[in-house]
Amino acid sequence: MHAFKRLADWFRSESQNREEATVQHVIDGDSVRLTDGREVRYIGVDAAELGSDGVWAEAAKAANIRLVQGKRVRLEREVSETDRYGRLLRHVYVGDRWVNGELVGGGLARARLIAPDTQRGAELVKLQEAAQRRRRGMWRTRVWWRFWERGGKMTNGEQ
Repeated sequence: MHAFKRLADWFRSESQNREEATVQHVIDGDSVRLTDGREVRYIGVDAAELGSDGVWAEAAKAANIRLVQGKRVRLEREVSETDRYGRLLRHVYVGDRWVNGELVGGGLARARLIAPDTQRGAELVKLQEAAQRRRRGMWRTRVWWRFWERGGKMTNGEQ
């Protein structure tokens, strides 16, 4: 009976960290608005910013639209409920597809791990390294890689 109670407690805690919702609008490459008005920021993902990072920002948003726009998604929380802007911090799934990983693995976003929400960080880093090796998305050119890693500051000869 004790084992049954522990199993029931585990399922209850897991269900508190998961929910389903429908995506109403894709905001950019790493965030969406749900039909109930809440906004979700993808855990461990940093896509280029619209309006300042050009083609890769648009590519990330387009991929995010293809993946989640108007779809029923499963949201999974790690530790933090929201970020400093009040957006939910979640891993997002469409069926068995992990959207966070799809964006990083496709070279459309980079892994950005912020404690304490780093449970799947090693997976995201491996996906990013594979995208870099295969020169997918933004990793096609070494210039972009170096530009992003320096926080957007180009040096002579890299334009």
